[in-house]
Amino acid sequence: MLILFSIKNGENNVKKKSKILQFIKDKILSQKFKIRSKISKQDFTRDRKLTFSKMIVLMSRKSVKSIQNILNETETYLSNMLEEDLITISKSAYSQAREKINYEAFIELCNDIKEQFYQEYDYERYKRFRLLAVDGSMIIIPNNEDTRKEFSTTNVRNQYKDKNKEIVQARVSVLYDVLNNIIVDATISDSKTHEINITIDEHLKTVEEDDLIIFDRGYPSYKLFATINSKYKAHYLIRMKTSMYKKHTAILFDKDSDIEDITVTLHPTYKELKEICTKENLPQSIKVRFVKVVLDDGEIEVLATSVLDENILKTEDFKELYFKRWGIETYYEIMKNRLSLENFTGTSSLAIKQDFYATMFISNMEALVTYELNEELKTNTNKSNKYEQKVNKSVSFNTIKNYAFELLYFPDKDIDEILDKIYQQLRTDKIAIRPDRKYDRPTSKDSKNSKGIKSANYQKRKKKMVF
Repeated sequence: MLILFSIKNGENNVKKKSKILQFIKDKILSQKFKIRSKISKQDFTRDRKLTFSKMIVLMSRKSVKSIQNILNETETYLSNMLEEDLITISKSAYSQAREKINYEAFIELCNDIKEQFYQEYDYERYKRFRLLAVDGSMIIIPNNEDTRKEFSTTNVRNQYKDKNKEIVQARVSVLYDVLNNIIVDATISDSKTHEINITIDEHLKTVEEDDLIIFDRGYPSYKLFATINSKYKAHYLIRMKTSMYKKHTAILFDKDSDIEDITVTLHPTYKELKEICTKENLPQSIKVRFVKVVLDDGEIEVLATSVLDENILKTEDFKELYFKRWGIETYYEIMKNRLSLENFTGTSSLAIKQDFYATMFISNMEALVTYELNEELKTNTNKSNKYEQKVNKSVSFNTIKNYAFELLYFPDKDIDEILDKIYQQLRTDKIAIRPDRKYDRPTSKDSKNSKGIKSANYQKRKKKMVF
C-alpha cells in the first residue's frame, strides 16, 4: 500500500508541476504579459527576429559564453527544431532588444512559481513552521557612469601596492525557503543599504503567519524583533553577538553556567523609543527567549527567538534548527560559483538587474522541476546507497537551461514528455548527502599564503561551468 501511495503521490506531483510550467509558458507567450513588461508602448510592435518571448527565454538561459556564441547556438537549435532556414542575429540586435524589457518581468515569473508551488504542493515544514532564512552579500558589478549613478562606489587598496582602486558594488539579499529550496523574495540594491532595512522594507512583506525566519548575528535589533512579531505575526531565530543584550545573555555565554533557556522582557532605548516605536507604532516592550546552543567543538552560541512556548520548540530543538540555515549559504555558493552571478551579460544597470532576477527565476524553476525527484531519492534510499541522495544541481541547472525553449517557448510541445527526458538525465548523476561532514578551517597564516594559489588553481583547472 505504501508503494502504491508513493507512486500515486508522485504522479499527482508531476501533474501539478506540468500545470505550473504550462501557466508560466502561457504567460511568456501572452500579449498581456508582453504589454506590461515592455519599457515603452512602441517596443516589440513589429515582427522582428528577436521577439519578446524569445528574449525572455534567452535571458533566462544566462550563460558565461560570449553573447554572439549564445545567439549562434540558439538560432542553430531553433532552425533545426522548426525545420526552417538558419537566421543570423548580431549581439548588437540582442543588446537593443533587451533594453526594451523591464527587469520586473523576471520578478513576476519568479513569484508565479513560488506562489503556485505553495498553493499546489504539500511542502516540507519544520514542525508547523515554514522555515525561511535571510542573508545578504556584496557583489562587484561593471564600473561605468550608469552603474555609478544606480549603485555605490567603494575604494579598495591593493595589499601589496599603495594604490587605490574604485569599484562599484551592489548588495543582494535573499529570503530563502531552506527546506524546499524556493526563493520567497530577492533584491539587488545599493551596497550602502543596510541588510536590516532591506529585510524590513522588502522581505517581510512576503512572509506569513507561522513563518520562522532564521538570521545570522549581523541582524539583531529591537526594531527587527518587534516588526516581525507584532506587524507580521511571524517568528524569528537569530544568532546573537556577545555584545548585545549582555545583561540577559552573559549567563548563557558562560561555560560554567547550567542555564540554557531564559525568557526576558526587552525594552527599546530612549532613541529607539522616540525614532522607532512612536513613529512606526511598535510595542514598547517585547518578550524574547534566549537559548544556549553548545556546538560540537565546545563553542557556545546564543540564539534569540520569539517562539516562547517550550511545547512548540524545545531547548534541544534549536541546535538542529539553527543549522538548517546552512541551506542559504549553500544557495549563495551555487548562485555565485555555479551560476556565475557576477559574470554579467551586460554592463548597464538594467542588464545587471535583468541578469540577477533571471537567475532567481531559473533557480525557482529548477527547485520546482527537481522537487519530487529529490523526494523520491529521499524515500528510496536502499542498502546499496549508504547515504541519502539528492539531484546534482550542476546537472539540473544545465539540463533545464538546455530544455528551456521546449518548456517555455514552443506552444505545441508536451511538457510531460519534456519532463520525462529531463528526469532521465538527472537520474544519471546524483549526490550523496553525508551528515556531520566537517572541514578544518584554515588558520589566518595558511589563508594568507595559499588563498591566491588555491583560487588560481580552482579557476584554471577545477571549476566547471553550468552553462
